[in-house]
Amino acid sequence: MIETRYRRSENFVFRKIVNEMILVPVKGNIVEMEHIFTLNEVGAFIWDELAQPRTLDELESVVLENFDAEPEIVRPELEAFLADLAANQALERTG
Repeated sequence: MIETRYRRSENFVFRKIVNEMILVPVKGNIVEMEHIFTLNEVGAFIWDELAQPRTLDELESVVLENFDAEPEIVRPELEAFLADLAANQALERTG
């Protein structure tokens, strides 16, 4: 069985403006504000990691290695974040 890998969509760009980190759609109707994401530090870190295809396990591991987070909280939060990105076409699935 091939494990699903995730990578960021090329239709979104990451920008840091003052102290805010955002994802902005670069194709389609930019006026649709629901497609603009504000990311926290962990979200920005995950977005950076998604430059290369990653499995859910790989992402969970690197978040736990780099942040002081409870393992039982990371997985469901990561799944919700990825689902939100995918629902807004900011994430691609492979495998």
